[in-house]
Amino acid sequence: MEMIIVSSEQQRRIIMLFSRTLAKSSDKVLLQNLDSYQVNSSVYPAFKAAKDLRVERIRIPVGDDRTGSLDGGDFLYRYLSKGYMCLGDFVGEPKPDLSPYGVRSVRKQPKIGFGL
Repeated sequence: MEMIIVSSEQQRRIIMLFSRTLAKSSDKVLLQNLDSYQVNSSVYPAFKAAKDLRVERIRIPVGDDRTGSLDGGDFLYRYLSKGYMCLGDFVGEPKPDLSPYGVRSVRKQPKIGFGL
Protein backbone atom coordinates (compact mmCIF):
# COMPACT_ATOMS: atom_id res chain seq x y z
CA MET A 1 0.00 0.00 0.00
CA GLU A 2 1.23 3.49 -0.74
CA MET A 3 0.38 7.11 -0.03
CA ILE A 4 1.73 9.65 -2.49
CA ILE A 5 2.01 13.32 -1.63
CA VAL A 6 2.44 15.78 -4.48
CA SER A 7 3.42 19.24 -3.27
CA SER A 8 4.05 22.72 -4.61
CA GLU A 9 6.22 24.89 -2.37
CA GLN A 10 5.34 28.10 -4.23
CA GLN A 11 1.59 27.57 -3.89
CA ARG A 12 1.90 25.94 -0.41
CA ARG A 13 -0.51 23.22 -1.53
CA ILE A 14 -0.47 19.43 -1.57
CA ILE A 15 -2.59 16.55 -2.78
CA MET A 16 -2.64 13.06 -1.30
CA LEU A 17 -3.15 9.97 -3.45
CA PHE A 18 -3.80 6.55 -1.90
CA SER A 19 -3.22 3.21 -3.56
CA ARG A 20 -3.65 -0.34 -2.25
CA THR A 21 -0.69 -1.35 -4.45
CA LEU A 22 2.68 0.30 -5.05
CA ALA A 23 2.71 2.61 -8.06
CA LYS A 24 4.95 1.29 -10.78
CA SER A 25 5.31 4.61 -12.60
CA SER A 26 8.13 7.06 -12.04
CA ASP A 27 7.61 10.43 -10.41
CA LYS A 28 7.89 12.14 -13.81
CA VAL A 29 5.14 9.96 -15.32
CA LEU A 30 2.96 10.47 -12.25
CA LEU A 31 3.23 14.26 -12.59
CA GLN A 32 2.43 14.08 -16.31
CA ASN A 33 -0.72 12.05 -15.55
CA LEU A 34 -2.20 14.27 -12.83
CA ASP A 35 -5.26 14.75 -15.06
CA SER A 36 -6.23 11.12 -14.39
CA TYR A 37 -6.73 11.82 -10.66
CA GLN A 38 -9.93 13.43 -9.48
CA VAL A 39 -9.46 15.96 -6.71
CA ASN A 40 -12.51 17.84 -5.49
CA SER A 41 -11.00 21.34 -5.45
CA SER A 42 -11.55 24.45 -7.55
CA VAL A 43 -7.81 25.29 -7.47
CA TYR A 44 -6.64 21.85 -8.66
CA PRO A 45 -6.16 22.99 -12.31
CA ALA A 46 -3.75 25.73 -11.17
CA PHE A 47 -1.97 23.25 -8.89
CA LYS A 48 -1.40 20.79 -11.76
CA ALA A 49 0.19 23.57 -13.82
CA ALA A 50 2.75 24.46 -11.14
CA LYS A 51 6.37 24.12 -12.27
CA ASP A 52 7.73 23.14 -8.84
CA LEU A 53 5.73 19.96 -8.15
CA ARG A 54 7.49 17.37 -6.00
CA VAL A 55 6.51 13.77 -5.24
CA GLU A 56 6.96 11.99 -1.92
CA ARG A 57 6.03 8.31 -1.57
CA ILE A 58 5.15 6.70 1.73
CA ARG A 59 4.89 2.92 1.93
CA ILE A 60 2.21 1.71 4.29
CA PRO A 61 2.21 -1.87 5.61
CA VAL A 62 -0.54 -3.97 4.00
CA GLY A 63 -3.27 -5.03 6.41
CA ASP A 64 -2.12 -2.71 9.19
CA ASP A 65 -4.47 0.24 8.79
CA ARG A 66 -3.64 1.62 12.27
CA THR A 67 0.07 1.97 11.49
CA GLY A 68 -0.78 3.28 8.04
CA SER A 69 -3.13 5.84 9.54
CA LEU A 70 -0.43 7.05 11.95
CA ASP A 71 2.27 7.14 9.23
CA GLY A 72 -0.05 9.04 6.91
CA GLY A 73 -0.94 11.48 9.68
CA ASP A 74 2.75 12.03 10.41
CA PHE A 75 3.56 13.00 6.82
CA LEU A 76 0.38 15.08 6.45
CA TYR A 77 1.10 16.97 9.68
CA ARG A 78 4.61 17.83 8.46
CA TYR A 79 3.09 19.74 5.56
CA LEU A 80 0.06 21.24 7.31
CA SER A 81 2.18 22.55 10.20
CA LYS A 82 4.24 24.52 7.65
CA GLY A 83 1.10 26.26 6.38
CA TYR A 84 0.33 24.03 3.41
CA MET A 85 -3.27 23.51 2.30
CA CYS A 86 -4.30 20.00 1.26
CA LEU A 87 -6.58 20.09 -1.77
CA GLY A 88 -9.76 18.04 -1.72
CA ASP A 89 -11.51 16.40 1.19
CA PHE A 90 -10.04 14.87 4.36
CA VAL A 91 -10.55 11.30 3.20
CA GLY A 92 -8.37 8.35 2.34
CA GLU A 93 -7.86 4.74 3.13
CA PRO A 94 -6.46 4.50 5.72
CA LYS A 95 -7.51 7.97 6.84
CA PRO A 96 -4.51 9.90 8.19
CA ASP A 97 -4.63 10.22 11.98
CA LEU A 98 -3.56 13.63 13.27
CA SER A 99 -4.59 13.05 16.90
CA PRO A 100 -1.03 12.31 18.18
CA TYR A 101 -0.27 15.97 17.34
CA GLY A 102 -3.29 17.29 19.24
CA VAL A 103 -5.31 17.95 16.08
CA ARG A 104 -8.94 17.02 16.64
CA SER A 105 -10.35 18.63 13.51
CA VAL A 106 -9.05 20.31 10.38
CA ARG A 107 -10.03 23.74 9.09
CA LYS A 108 -11.99 23.27 5.88
CA GLN A 109 -12.16 25.81 3.09
CA PRO A 110 -15.18 25.08 0.89
CA LYS A 111 -14.34 24.01 -2.68
CA ILE A 112 -10.59 24.20 -1.97
CA GLY A 113 -9.37 21.83 0.75
CA PHE A 114 -8.28 21.79 4.37
CA GLY A 115 -5.46 22.89 6.63
CA LEU A 116 -4.70 23.50 10.29
